[in-house]
Amino acid sequence: MQVSIDSVVAEMQAALPPIFAGKSLDVLTGDAIVWASVQNARSRREIPSDCFIYSGRKVLIRRDPFLTWWRTTLRERPGYDKQRADHGA
Repeated sequence: MQVSIDSVVAEMQAALPPIFAGKSLDVLTGDAIVWASVQNARSRREIPSDCFIYSGRKVLIRRDPFLTWWRTTLRERPGYDKQRADHGA
C-alpha cells in the first residue's frame, strides 16, 4: 500500500503540537526529521524564517509553516528510483 505525501504530512500535523521546542523535534517525529539537520538548513536560509519563533534563546517551531516547507523536501519512491537511475546507480 502506497502512502501519499499528503497523508504523511496530515499525520505529522495531527501528531505535532501547534508550537514546540526545536530541540524536541527528533523525539516528536520519531527521528523522521532531525533537529541538527534543520538547524543546518536554517543557517543556510533554506527554511523560511516564519517557521520559527523565539523564547529567549530557545528556538520554537511553528508546526504549520514548518510542515508546508517540509512537504517540499518529500518525494515518493518512483521519483527516487528515476533520480538514482539518472546518476548511474
